[in-house]
Amino acid sequence: MNFQMRVESARKDLTLTEIKTANYILKHPQKAIAASINQLAELAGSSAATVTRMVRKLDIDSFTAMKIMISGDLARNVSDSSPQLDIKENESFSSICNKLVENDVKNINQTKDLLKKRNCEVVVHRLLKTKTLYVFGVGASSLAAENIYQKWSRIGFHVVFNQDINVFLAELSNATKEDTLWLISNSGETPEILWLANYARKHGIFTIALTRFGQNRLAKKADIALITCKPIEPDVRVGATNSITGQFYVVDVVFYLYFSRDFNQSFRAITTSRQSTENYKSHFKIR
Repeated sequence: MNFQMRVESARKDLTLTEIKTANYILKHPQKAIAASINQLAELAGSSAATVTRMVRKLDIDSFTAMKIMISGDLARNVSDSSPQLDIKENESFSSICNKLVENDVKNINQTKDLLKKRNCEVVVHRLLKTKTLYVFGVGASSLAAENIYQKWSRIGFHVVFNQDINVFLAELSNATKEDTLWLISNSGETPEILWLANYARKHGIFTIALTRFGQNRLAKKADIALITCKPIEPDVRVGATNSITGQFYVVDVVFYLYFSRDFNQSFRAITTSRQSTENYKSHFKIR
């Protein structure tokens, strides 16, 4: 994810002086690259401490890493990361097809840049010793939850999934500290999801969050967070296309990583499940 997208994604989490500093960098990237942290703070009318906090909130490793990122953005001529959005009246078939492909590719690439190897390894390590996985999402995020349910169930993992929070909570009440809760929310502020996160913390249930970049409450409440980029979508949208694309990409990365770490058992389980499906289908074939 480039510097501009990071700023736009985290803008609501930045203080006024941090926003002022970020805006100066966006307006004068060459000067920012050439400046020391103290010089940049003076140019932006802030302080070195403000610059450091801003860099941390943008999830950039260091001030130097930020300057390298900005240099890369300039080299790629990244001047506007806002693509065409959603749908227009009487839009052509080819325009819709091209727009969706372009936005999905950008979304996946930016999410890949945000996805931390360590966090994925922590999630996989936790799942490898998990007895039961509870997974929940609301609205469009429930599709990602169901995706997790289908993938891990196929390799013999005990997964609990339900779209009704009342039924799900009744099932979650049986969870132990050997179990794991995986919550999905694009905004990270969905009331039902936050309630479940609080419940899990109170009862000592390890919680994985799948949410978008930024200082949202779900990411803070979870034991580990997997981050997607801010969706390339307007607030009022026809469908949550990009947020789902990012979530599915992260789920696939974690699933493949899990499969590779538990290869023999997962391979046997998925082969068995496939054979069971084939046997079922063959029963209805015309002889």
